[in-house]
Amino acid sequence: MIWSAWRLNRTPLLVSLVFIAILNVSALTAGVYVPDYPQISWSFPRMCSRWNDVGPCRPETALTLSTLFALLLPLILGMFVGVPTFAREVEPRTHVLSLTQVGSRIQWYFARIVVVFLPISAAMTCLGLALHWATGLSRDSSSAEYGPSVSFSWFDFPHFETAGVVLGAYTLLMLLIGSTLALMSRSTVVSMLTTFVVFLFFVPVAFTWIAREHYGTPNVVSEAINGLERESEYPPNPYYTDDGTWVVGAGYVDAAGDRVRPATEGCATPYSDDYLKRQDGESDEQLRARSQDEYRTRASQFDECLRDQGVDRYDVRFFSEDSFWRFQAIETGLMLGFSGAVVGMGLWRVRRLD
Repeated sequence: MIWSAWRLNRTPLLVSLVFIAILNVSALTAGVYVPDYPQISWSFPRMCSRWNDVGPCRPETALTLSTLFALLLPLILGMFVGVPTFAREVEPRTHVLSLTQVGSRIQWYFARIVVVFLPISAAMTCLGLALHWATGLSRDSSSAEYGPSVSFSWFDFPHFETAGVVLGAYTLLMLLIGSTLALMSRSTVVSMLTTFVVFLFFVPVAFTWIAREHYGTPNVVSEAINGLERESEYPPNPYYTDDGTWVVGAGYVDAAGDRVRPATEGCATPYSDDYLKRQDGESDEQLRARSQDEYRTRASQFDECLRDQGVDRYDVRFFSEDSFWRFQAIETGLMLGFSGAVVGMGLWRVRRLD
């Protein structure tokens, strides 16, 4: 039983494991070299180009490609390993002979999962941990002007999906989905196309983007309204951070903390005709002071207009990076739970194979 599963699937299994091992070595090697340039921090998809072909660009390219492959591999493995693992027997109906040579259908089913799916998923988990280590060393930078900072958050796409233990759970789920679809449809092409659709529109991509921010209660920081600045042509971006914070929401709220969407178009008062224009006998300091006074008056009027519409403050909701491994554990548990459900569907279908 185990030998039969190995003999039929050894080529895709070994090719997959060797390719994953190459990505592991590439990521770990790159992670050693990129920190040698502390003034430069890596972020996806930074890589070599005709304008960037010096210094750390080659290890940066290795990290970018390793991350990209790690993102796509659950789908690729689900389509080209998960589907054929059962389709190569079910589609030509050679499974009939196999089932007569094993103790039970359940053993026939789980032999392929143990021999093929679990080693690949374990290798992908190792790749996720290697990428977490390598990219963690490579995202830090420091400058005399701005001090230490990070180039991305662990919660950012595609780092959450590829730099942690959840990568192995994604892979196992997609392998099981591909294999179950092969058992259901008995068509390799249909199973591959359906696996592709499931990956893109259900799990792990779309589902996790929608559900992830609900894994915990975000921290909330209340800021002044500052409506004139926030509604300007170049407003500050509350979602940009340099400390790894993941901002999941920002906006005006009332005194109870409920979101308010005020009509801001009529709140701005026009500048005076002599704004930023020097008056007779006016010094630079006087011009600057007068312009600042006018701006503060306009800002106060803008905020008062928003308060009349129920705005009390501006709240920013965020998760700190301390929550990263907790979120990884939650999402891994969800993917393993879905995997269990898919296994149940596969077993149901195996028992009814003729």
